[in-house]
This record gives sequence, structure tokens and C-alpha cells, in this order.
Amino acid sequence: MKAEERVTLIERLEKLRNSKVLVYFSYTPLNDTILVPLYKELKENGHTKKIDLVLHSYGGAVDTPFKVVTLIREFCDEFAVIVPFVAKSAASMLVLGADEVVMGPISELGPIDPLVKHPVYKDILIPVQVVWHCLDYLQRSISNSPDPEVASFMVTPILDKLDPWLIGDYYKTLKASKQYAETLLSRYMLKNDPERVQNVTQALTEKYFSHGYPIGCREAKDLGLIVTEAQGELWDVIWKLYLGYEELFKEMEIEREMEPKCQTSGVYRSRIKRTCF
Repeated sequence: MKAEERVTLIERLEKLRNSKVLVYFSYTPLNDTILVPLYKELKENGHTKKIDLVLHSYGGAVDTPFKVVTLIREFCDEFAVIVPFVAKSAASMLVLGADEVVMGPISELGPIDPLVKHPVYKDILIPVQVVWHCLDYLQRSISNSPDPEVASFMVTPILDKLDPWLIGDYYKTLKASKQYAETLLSRYMLKNDPERVQNVTQALTEKYFSHGYPIGCREAKDLGLIVTEAQGELWDVIWKLYLGYEELFKEMEIEREMEPKCQTSGVYRSRIKRTCF
């Protein structure tokens, strides 16, 4: 799909939704590197009544969604998130700061389970709940064992590899994710239904054991989120726009693989950033 076709779809979506549309589409973790390009785009557009953010992300850092919501809301009176396919974990937290989330038949939110550094392999990001469930499992293995001394002897080498300061940071990240979710819901999406805030927060941060659990349109409604189900031309435009960006990223990936390694990373990242906002 040519760039002109994507622009035409965005313009049509703006007319259908009576809004200004921004697009964030990424396969890399959501983090603070998006804030400056987002601010530049918002500043260039100026204040507008309604902003729709078309969001495709598998999650990222715990603090970034709150910053993104706060920044966008400085430039609009109403804010909605459109999820063509996937907005998981930290991206789902971003959704909670909207007035509504627009979803279709294949759209997915997910449990709020931010990514943290692996306790041993520092270059790997893992869901923070994984670490916490591991610690819980080890604790139960010791307490439920017929011979706790033997069980303790077996798990001690594993625990010795874990930095206590890092474990404390993981616990703080879990607490922060709940705090952010509750704050965003109470200020924005569920501001008119405050009695549901605690239940929705608990469900999104504790109910689901799989990081990739798919929360579709119907389940999101059942949880209590404000969901608009996209149908007809609206959904057709949203889905075509998603496919257009997916095609763009595949083309860039092919180009990256064909270029010398010493030249690709910076070009690839910069081009991707320009497609986000």
C-alpha cells in the first residue's frame, strides 16, 4: 500500500469519527522514546476537540502509558483509542486513559503485565508477573514439601541468582501497574462509574495468568470498559489501515535484512519512528 493510500484512509477515518487521528504502530516495546515525536506531532496539530489514537503494540514499560495519556489530553477535550488488532499489557493500560476504546471482531486487549529486565539475562525483557509467580511457586514448594529442609536446599541455588534489589523493583512495578490502572480508570474511562474501578483494576492485574490472554470486544465490555464496536465502513477503514501499516513494516524488514548490518539499525529505527506519529 502506498503512503498516499494510508493518508486517504486516515482522512476517511477522521471524517467517520469526527476526530484527529494519530497512529502508533510498533513491534518493539512501548517506552519513553515515543514521547518527543508524539509531542512534536501534537504541537504541530494544535489543540483539537477529539483525538483518536490507532494503537498496535504488544506492551512495554510501566510508566510510559500514563505519560502518553497525560500528554495527549493536553491537546484535546476527548480521547479515544482504536485497536485494530493488538493492544497488550502496557498498551492495554494506555487504553484505560481513554474515554472509549474502539474494537472490532479481531481486536485484542490483554492483562496489564508490564515488561521488566530478566534477573539474569539483562538484555531480555519478560513480563513482571512471570518473576512473581516463580517466587510464589518456590515459596509454596518449600512450605508444602514433606521435607522443607531438602526443598530449601534445592531452591537455594536459584534464589541465590536473584538480586534482592531487583526483586524489590519487580514488586514496585507490580504495585505501580495497579496504581496507574486505578488512576487512569477513575480519572477517565470510568470517571462516571467509580464503583467499578477497583474490580476492573483487580481483574486486569490479577485475574489472568497468561500474559497473552486475549480480551476481545465482548469480554472488554463485560469487564466494564467503555467499548465502541466498530462495524460497517468504520471497521473496513480501520482494518485496511492496519493492513497498510503491517505491509509497510514487512517491507522495511525486508530492506533491513538486505542492507549491511552496520548500516541497518539506525535507518530502520528512524524510519519506524516516522511511521508511528
